[in-house]
Amino acid sequence: MVNKKEASKLVAELEKRKRWEFWKGNPEAFFEDCLQIYPKDASLGLIPLKINSAQKLVVQALNQQMIDTGYVRLIISKYRQAGFSTISSAYIFHRALFYGNTRAVIISLDKPTTESIFSMSQTFWAELPKEIQPPLDKANVREMTFQNGSKYRVWTAGADNPGRGTTNTCLLADEAAFWLQGERILAGMFQSIALLPGSIIIINSTSHGAQGVYYDLWNKAEKGEGIFKPLFVPWFLQDEYTLDAPQGIELTLEEKRLQKEYDLNEGQIYWRRIKISETTSSTFKQEYPFTAEESFIQSGSSVFSKDTLDKYVPLPAESIREYNEPMSSFDETEEGSLRVWDGPKRDSKYIIGADVALGVRGDYSVATVINSEREICAIYRSNRIDPVRFGRMCFYLGRWYNNALVCPESNSIGLATVQQLSGMNYPNIYMQKKVANTVSDSINHLGFKTTMSTRPPIISNLRRMIEDEDIMIPCAELLAELRNFIITEGGKAEASTGHYDDMVMSLAIACEAYRTHGHALTNKSFSWGETNQLFTQPDTKWL
Repeated sequence: MVNKKEASKLVAELEKRKRWEFWKGNPEAFFEDCLQIYPKDASLGLIPLKINSAQKLVVQALNQQMIDTGYVRLIISKYRQAGFSTISSAYIFHRALFYGNTRAVIISLDKPTTESIFSMSQTFWAELPKEIQPPLDKANVREMTFQNGSKYRVWTAGADNPGRGTTNTCLLADEAAFWLQGERILAGMFQSIALLPGSIIIINSTSHGAQGVYYDLWNKAEKGEGIFKPLFVPWFLQDEYTLDAPQGIELTLEEKRLQKEYDLNEGQIYWRRIKISETTSSTFKQEYPFTAEESFIQSGSSVFSKDTLDKYVPLPAESIREYNEPMSSFDETEEGSLRVWDGPKRDSKYIIGADVALGVRGDYSVATVINSEREICAIYRSNRIDPVRFGRMCFYLGRWYNNALVCPESNSIGLATVQQLSGMNYPNIYMQKKVANTVSDSINHLGFKTTMSTRPPIISNLRRMIEDEDIMIPCAELLAELRNFIITEGGKAEASTGHYDDMVMSLAIACEAYRTHGHALTNKSFSWGETNQLFTQPDTKWL
């Protein structure tokens, strides 16, 4: 027969096991019930880890992925001082505590940050309720080993081969966008963690421009390529990022737009205003972004001003069409390669800039139609049309737009497009002259030849036109390409990794044709027989 003392011990043990199982299955409750941290205000001393609104999204994403797949592969784009290193470390600490033989590795940017994260993890352990605090088999400046077989280690990204040569189950890559040799480090770590139930990889960082391994991984995750899931958390979800706004505060037009678009209160708007006054608008957008795209724009590497591009408002196309080759027409459809914002008008003059690709589902062939008022009227974009067919498409697109001046790129495969247009006797093909102060080796040749000497001037011309708001851009995809057009480490202006620049180059070519031939454009209606003597295709209604 069990006496009262033994019964009391048994009840206490059952309660202890019940709490253990509850905390094991509810990481969020474990964090708030059991973990202690030092807050930003050190005078407060140790306080319980209370999860804020932004951190809650991270925990939910981690839990949901573990439920859905049995493992975690999460990449997080965040703002500064988000507390995500804390919550991610806590999640991995939870795994090491409740699941034996966990091999957890945390890699951070530099030695001070690494030491701070490990000190926080040591505090997690030291302040645990005694009933669940595991004895340590090993403890030093960078490692804790629990008696359940779990190991919890920290490394600095600048160290030689951190974590390489080991088998791990959990990884937190903290501020990975700023790591030197990040691609090599992450490649080694990924190899050390098999895709097994319970395994965890969290890549957590503010952005560092539209380049690097972190940026590449983020882009792939956004496109659904691979197993990583993307999570972006905007700054205004941070509970403390607000200030008491002055009574009767007057908001600017931009502030009113942001307030409406993101449902901000006046305190958040005022906090944003104060932070911008301490730095710059561009710096604020990078460190406290509203969107993931905004966070990746680094002022020093972007060719086109983000502030200026933000002034452009994308517009829906009036019609979407597809090139009907047998009928030599552009038929309206729900999904097509040609988007038309402004159809051809009888008295208007047009230019078409064309960037040519192979048509094998890689880069895109793009034809951009602008009028003499420097407004984009239509854009054709396809990666499934070969250069010869693209030439035929440009022929009919040009005919439709009042025999527009067609300026195709004449490099390598672009020659096939130029030859097709010429062979069909298209009456108005661009002939390259002098580019800015650069004499091209293609003087008096049909089309535009893009070289190391001609490319920078046409990009510079486009940048000037955009800065002066001297061109109307209604296309959201083109604006996205312009935002991701950067100066790479090698000094070349091109699309950042994972993005395209075909629409940018097509527009730059069209604008160069406008610069050199804008004074001589025509809307003359050429006679079909006069201009197409060698072409046997019958006329069509719209021609």
